[in-house]
Amino acid sequence: MRWIFLYIYFVFYMIKTLFFKIKLNHIKKIKSEKEYEEAVHNVVFKWSKHILKVIGIKVNVKGLENIPEGTCVFISNHQSNLDFLAIMGIIDKQIGFIAKREILKIKIVSGWMKMMHCVFIDRNDIRKSLMAINEGVENLDKGYSMAIFPEGTRSKSSNMGEFKKGSLKLATKANAVVVPIAIDGAYKLFEDVGGKIRSGVINMSILEPIDIKELDRSEKSKLSDILHDKIYKEVQKIKS
Repeated sequence: MRWIFLYIYFVFYMIKTLFFKIKLNHIKKIKSEKEYEEAVHNVVFKWSKHILKVIGIKVNVKGLENIPEGTCVFISNHQSNLDFLAIMGIIDKQIGFIAKREILKIKIVSGWMKMMHCVFIDRNDIRKSLMAINEGVENLDKGYSMAIFPEGTRSKSSNMGEFKKGSLKLATKANAVVVPIAIDGAYKLFEDVGGKIRSGVINMSILEPIDIKELDRSEKSKLSDILHDKIYKEVQKIKS
């Protein structure tokens, strides 16, 4: 019964966020763009932490000191839908996610994601995918960090899939600083229990950043493999 209560609570809380949007739209009209963006981030950050607390999820995180001051691209493995929530509720930084275009159909969610500067990719349309990558580069130029799940889909387990070809194009085109993230345990709290959500622990390791500008041509060509190897090894370390 607990998971039913949580779903009902989540639905009502999402409806409540509509009032937050009204307030934010007012701030947008009377305040500077910077103040508006900070207000959006504060709402999203506090909302994420609150939902994690209500669900009963504790995120054990190490490596927060590895997050750079400026913009960066977070590269994470993807076990569960809860990965988004864990990242948003732990990393106190404006982050837009690279997401599937299908999410646009969920208006109450996609509305907030647009305010967060998330980028929606249509993998079946090369031209639109390139436009989305350019949008992500522009976000970085404007001071918004981005997050990518290069596997392209949830593993729903502790296993890691291969990184999709071209999944790091946004990071390489922007010559960004990339920050690898290893997440383990999220799938046990959602996908493993038939999507019913249960309390528990998610482990997260934020690894040392890599500045793409400092890589030579050979290292850049192997960046996907380098990041996959680092994240995979860290996930194995978390599990042991």
